[in-house]
Amino acid sequence: MRIRIIPFGMLFLFFGSVAFAQTPVTLQQALALSRKNNAFYQAEKQSVDIAQADVTTAQLKPNPSVSVGVQQLTSSKYFPENTGFFSSANRQVSYQVSKPFQVAGQRKYKIQQAQAGVTLAQTNLFDFERNMLGEAAGQWLDVWYAAKKAEIIQKAGINSDTLVKVSRIRLKDQAITTTEFSRTQIMDSQYKLMLLSARQDFKSQWENLQYLLGTHDSLRIDDEGLSLLPLPKSVDSLLNYAMHNRTDLLVCQQTIEKSKVEIMLQQALAKPQPEVAVGYSRQNQVPYWGVSVSVPLTVYDRNQGEIAKAKVTAQQAESTAQATILKIKSEVKIAFNEYMTNKATFEKYHDIYAQSESVLKTVKFSYLRGGTTIVDYLEAERNWFDLQNQYFDAMYNYRKSLINVLVVSNLITKI
Repeated sequence: MRIRIIPFGMLFLFFGSVAFAQTPVTLQQALALSRKNNAFYQAEKQSVDIAQADVTTAQLKPNPSVSVGVQQLTSSKYFPENTGFFSSANRQVSYQVSKPFQVAGQRKYKIQQAQAGVTLAQTNLFDFERNMLGEAAGQWLDVWYAAKKAEIIQKAGINSDTLVKVSRIRLKDQAITTTEFSRTQIMDSQYKLMLLSARQDFKSQWENLQYLLGTHDSLRIDDEGLSLLPLPKSVDSLLNYAMHNRTDLLVCQQTIEKSKVEIMLQQALAKPQPEVAVGYSRQNQVPYWGVSVSVPLTVYDRNQGEIAKAKVTAQQAESTAQATILKIKSEVKIAFNEYMTNKATFEKYHDIYAQSESVLKTVKFSYLRGGTTIVDYLEAERNWFDLQNQYFDAMYNYRKSLINVLVVSNLITKI
């Protein structure tokens, strides 16, 4: 029993540095932290505020303008009698206030376009959230996987360390050969090197998860909540849900609506915008009031380029929407098929996994009592190690495919 104390202490020290005084974090809690703390997500929210500012701009009306003009007689031969250079009789002063007017629904379409921009910015934020949550969920799973791999190696190292200690005693008793003892030492050294690599991988994965969650708190992975995830029932129901809720498709649809408003706006801007002015002038001490109207002549510029661009943009949005529909159908079908395959593969490993534990215990018990050779024990240990890795690989692939299904269907945002 004493043989196990030292390696188990190593295991405790390794995971104690990560698990001591830690708060368990489920997948649901990890996604909540990502929504709350992710720096890029918080920055993306400001895009909605920027779009809202465009609405304020669109609602503003054109400012009136004020102009003042002065004309002065410069030749004294034209001065009236008994007047000098600075006399008001030799000067004309005019004041004018003008105001442009938006016609053909220009202001209305500007407001509609800006409001469509707000809706589009909000949906872009939702699509950013979908991808962000998918990345956070995938990284959460990678941390769990890295920890499991380290546990397997650590457990194998404990078995190997025990075997080395027992084999050293048997070598002294000449119950085994030097070659057999060397094989146990080589295997033990391999596990130690593998553990160093596994520790580094776990640390890297963990730091990346902390970055994605925007926290430096001490946390540990709790995978119990995975049973509460919304599981897909059939590919048809999943596809139907995705077609109604995939945020990138909603972005395409709202881009189309915004493009339609843009066409109407650019066509309205092609209409001449009149400007009405009211003026007062005093010419050689004689007062005048006047009204003027100016209308641009649309001889050359009829906003042809912007109208054409708006129409092409609308066509581009239609094409993008069609391509996105095909993309969603492909992604959902592939993700669902991978999920079902990985689920079936994982379920098949259950019985084999339990059997490998039993076989290793039996062979180990027999070897410690001299009932079998060290070769048999090493083979059983290798088979156990391989099956441990295969079992958790299958579990990882199953869970990863489940997360992928949630992402491609947009169910990830409902967690």
